[in-house]
Amino acid sequence: MAVKKIAFHTLGCKVNQFDTEGLMVDFRDHGYEVVAFNEPADIYIINTCTVTKVAERKAGQLIRRVKRDHPKAFLVVTGCYAQTGAKVISAYPEVDLVVGVAGRGRLRQLLEEAVPEQKKNMVLPWVKQHAFEVYTPDFSGQTRAFLKIEDGCESYCSYCKIPFARGPVRSLPPEQVLQEIERFLNLGYREIVLVGIHLGHYGKDLEINLATLLAQIEHQWQGAGRKWRLRLGSIDPIDFTPQLMEGLFSSAILCNQLHIPLQSGSGKVLTLMNRGYSPDDYAGLASMLRKGRPGLALTTDLMVGFPGETEADFVETLNFLQAVGFSRVHIFPYSLREGTKAARMKGHLSRQIKEERVKRAEQTAKALAKAYRGLFLDQVVEVLIEKTNRDGYAEGFSREYLRVQVKEKQEPNTLLHAKIVAAAREPLTGVIVL
Repeated sequence: MAVKKIAFHTLGCKVNQFDTEGLMVDFRDHGYEVVAFNEPADIYIINTCTVTKVAERKAGQLIRRVKRDHPKAFLVVTGCYAQTGAKVISAYPEVDLVVGVAGRGRLRQLLEEAVPEQKKNMVLPWVKQHAFEVYTPDFSGQTRAFLKIEDGCESYCSYCKIPFARGPVRSLPPEQVLQEIERFLNLGYREIVLVGIHLGHYGKDLEINLATLLAQIEHQWQGAGRKWRLRLGSIDPIDFTPQLMEGLFSSAILCNQLHIPLQSGSGKVLTLMNRGYSPDDYAGLASMLRKGRPGLALTTDLMVGFPGETEADFVETLNFLQAVGFSRVHIFPYSLREGTKAARMKGHLSRQIKEERVKRAEQTAKALAKAYRGLFLDQVVEVLIEKTNRDGYAEGFSREYLRVQVKEKQEPNTLLHAKIVAAAREPLTGVIVL
């Protein structure tokens, strides 16, 4: 029997990327040949996203393109959009099988059972009994390994469909987290990134918390000679407990960068979003974190054009960005999501207004990033080399999540120290310090 070729494509976040990598390993371990998505294959799997309409539109375009280019291939659609829009995706004649996030561990079994065409919608509803989906990806060819330790969200922000897509909070038991970190270290990784849908709620289902887990990791690898580093994914402002902050302040292994979603600098808009904090809460948290970790890089997410956001609210947000001084801001316009509270709100803004506000926010973010980079001129930073760039420089990320290049030739996955000699643009340029 000929070996079946299978190809994967991921839309969306780091958690989705982790899930795809895990599926790839599972299929490879069971005799399938994993090929690039642009190559001929017997089976194509698209792991979808539902955060925005754009993400869903991209999924539709990809579905049509795959079957146009490979009409005899078997096409599977999975992920968040599959979970929340199963009927819509099942209506595509190009799609052969739809499997959501719930119960996705049975995907390979469904493929091998040859599901009848009339039953291609195999999406399961979420129930509390769903366990954490364990994958063991190897991230071959990369220098950073992502480790999903939490899945699911129960916060129900007014604009978001993710709780419906990812289900209740589920966590990887701490002993398995430690085992996975050890496995990645044995594979040679020098940076491991802990990710989750609502990372700050890690352990909610296990009577443990993120602070306790980080303490266990720190204890396990204390005195490891700093041969590797740990980075945290996105953590919401309301999830920073005194215990967590104490652990962050004392950690030697953690990168000096935190991604804390803001979404808006307007108190009125944050209330409409059901975010659970005020601008003052956020500013106070940022101040405390910077006192505990000098030089901390604060990166964030910003949503502009939320229903009811006035020009005054938006200006308040721009002023807040400047007051906090973020090192990097991911900006995106509000996208109406059917079934959410925000979709039913009054005051939806035009596309033109949202696009104009995105541009203005980007100008502010660009100036903030430049100011933060300038702080590192003549400073020494730790860099994990990822590649050789087009100019022939070795390039990678610092602990502060700044892209840095050095002229000297270096192999990927090399951890080195560099003195920054040019910081006007990214990548910053450094000279290796021995």
